[in-house]
Amino acid sequence: MLSPFFAKCDGVLLIDPDEAQKHEFRANCERTGEATCDLVLATGITKLICGFIDEADRNRLSAFGVDIRLGSCSRPVTLLAREFDVLPKA
Repeated sequence: MLSPFFAKCDGVLLIDPDEAQKHEFRANCERTGEATCDLVLATGITKLICGFIDEADRNRLSAFGVDIRLGSCSRPVTLLAREFDVLPKA
């Protein structure tokens, strides 16, 4: 499930769009907005789903070309990943 707080999340779950069963988890040990942004940017991803993201973190990631969408924390992340294009923009 998604964390309701971007900056305090456990880490980033990478899902291969071509192989939905292929996942990789990268831990977020520091749990700060800056550390979480750094972690996301280090992955090289261009799409991100989160439950909530504050304006400063959203602006930083968007400036690097990350398309950020909001998803329900009560829905499985694999389902959210499949529905990325219809999720609301952050």
